[in-house]
Amino acid sequence: MKFFRIVLSSAGLAMMVQPVAWGQLTPPAPPQMEAASSARRVAPQTIHQPTYGYAEALEVDSTPAIPTAFGSECGCEPECETVGCDPTCESVGCDPAVGCGCCDEEKKKALAAAAAGAHKGVYYANDFSYLKDPCYKGSELGDSLKGMKINDWLTIDVGGEYRARFHSEQNMRGLGLTGRDDDFLLHRNRVYLNAKIGDRARFYAEYIDAVSFYEDFGPRPIEENRSDVLNFFADLTLLDDCKGKLIGRIGRQELLYGEQRLVSPLDWANTRRTFDGVKLMWQGKDWNVDGFWTRPVIVDTHNFDNPDNQQQFYGLWATYKGFENDQLDLYWLGYENSELSNFAVRNRTLGTFHYQTVGARYLAGKGPTQALLQGAYQFGQNDGENDHSAGFFVIGAGHKFEDVSWSPQVWLYYDWASGDADNLPYNQLFPLAHKYLGFMDFFSRSNIEDINATLALSPHKKVKLLAWYHLFYLQDGDDVAYNIVGRPISPVAGGSQYLGQELDLIAQYTFGPRSNIIFGYSHFFTGDWYETNPVASTGFTGDADFFYTQYTLQF
Repeated sequence: MKFFRIVLSSAGLAMMVQPVAWGQLTPPAPPQMEAASSARRVAPQTIHQPTYGYAEALEVDSTPAIPTAFGSECGCEPECETVGCDPTCESVGCDPAVGCGCCDEEKKKALAAAAAGAHKGVYYANDFSYLKDPCYKGSELGDSLKGMKINDWLTIDVGGEYRARFHSEQNMRGLGLTGRDDDFLLHRNRVYLNAKIGDRARFYAEYIDAVSFYEDFGPRPIEENRSDVLNFFADLTLLDDCKGKLIGRIGRQELLYGEQRLVSPLDWANTRRTFDGVKLMWQGKDWNVDGFWTRPVIVDTHNFDNPDNQQQFYGLWATYKGFENDQLDLYWLGYENSELSNFAVRNRTLGTFHYQTVGARYLAGKGPTQALLQGAYQFGQNDGENDHSAGFFVIGAGHKFEDVSWSPQVWLYYDWASGDADNLPYNQLFPLAHKYLGFMDFFSRSNIEDINATLALSPHKKVKLLAWYHLFYLQDGDDVAYNIVGRPISPVAGGSQYLGQELDLIAQYTFGPRSNIIFGYSHFFTGDWYETNPVASTGFTGDADFFYTQYTLQF
């Protein structure tokens, strides 16, 4: 058994966090990570939901592979021993650090794919280990800034991203269906430093600058954050043996779990979402388990961002990797607000609350056909000691027609989240709601029923196309509709339960592995609720349109 040893790899040490680069417009589920030894189990490869214009392509498993094989230096169990090298392969030596095998076309393609997918949904989980493989002969933007050896005990990686996105919004500037138009341009720069310190420690820092230009109305809170700290934490390996690895983390950190329906860094936002706190991460053969306690960080556009000290977000997230073709997540998440705060007013339920959310996600299938079931029960107390009882679930199934031209991939989903006559619906926590409930961001996962379907096409290796259709209803007609940040759209209930329909269209062109452009168009067809609700009917009740184009460059 070894203590205080850290595997220093830019693959990142946050277990259960591995979303996707959003270039892959393909529907939900986390793919497979290659095992470092035949004894090690990892989550299976799966088809993932499309990314649709942000860096969470979900094409990699939410529980990344541990950089080194368990027991490759242990010698305590036969299954921990390093696999022998093939003596017939002259092009690659038998260096345990890079593995064994021939530089054949299959391996070269795998390395090229690893280089293209090196950037993850949280950049502290980036994986540049392909640079250590002597079979890799490529050169991508930023490769020369990775693995820079400063001395015998310090190695650093430097990287980042530039992103620009133009918005043209008709009848939707602000939150929801407002009747206001606006055209504006968003810019975002991110730069990070990943330092591997000896055999036991790691330091990671990430800078962000997000700005909006040319708008007629003031920027939304998620659109501007000038020169601030997105991540700033230290890792220390507390335990490392043949059974697994235990890592501790303290500091400012983004969180990303599962398919981001509950916890997400919200990459669609120009500012992203982060937390201050601590985390323990266990990486084992069959289970990855995270335990964390944090406070949400409030974006302060022109000043240093600070956490909301009245709020706590904590929990456990476990992923079972022992299935050959399926994946299982189990989670318990606590979210508390001890008094009314600016953050709560802007982004969450008003007043005090203490919520506990317990649930699971099961992803079935490895081949072209897959199925998804996820849900949670939420309980606790609201302002005034009122009991809280709510929940959500999503069920979906998809199929990829691999032998058909353009490789069409189809998914059908049903999303359900409870409402309540006392305006105490399911609280959506910290999700990537933009991805799953329409790209126009009209509704949150509260008092909602959404029947939706996706079609993804690949007419060319550099071109991805996506269509996503939604049919929205209120789950409880005695409750109101809630906007993207969980605030009531109308102060009173009543009227039809039919909210409307939305059609989202995306076209993506990939210039190279780390550079792409996206063109998106969405249309909202207003439902009867807007014309029959006593308050909503007094406002704008027409349709809305959204066009955007986004360019991303990673290094």
